[in-house]
Amino acid sequence: MTASEDRPQVAWKAIGPGARIVARDGDEAGRLSRIVGDESADVFTGLAIHVDPLGRERFIAAERVVGIWPDEVRVDLAREELRALPPYEETPVVRWRPGALGGVFSRLFGGRPRR
Repeated sequence: MTASEDRPQVAWKAIGPGARIVARDGDEAGRLSRIVGDESADVFTGLAIHVDPLGRERFIAAERVVGIWPDEVRVDLAREELRALPPYEETPVVRWRPGALGGVFSRLFGGRPRR
């Protein structure tokens, strides 16, 4: 048991900037670049990390996270698996509401009819 495992875990929103990413063998394998999710909907998607200081960000899906502390995140991947992860690509968030498009789309998808 490591020192981090003696401390209580925290929610994904409490991960600190630059938190260590620890591989399944217990060795540090990278640093947190950003948390990926929708804070207002409380949906944790994953993490963007730097495995190499000068390399591209890599994406770890939330399902691969096994422990969260403010300064450390443990994952169920080996260091080499982390290096092979796909690059992180930010995708725009689109929020759609009925009636926002107006016209035919509004009538088809439950919006109020236009007058």
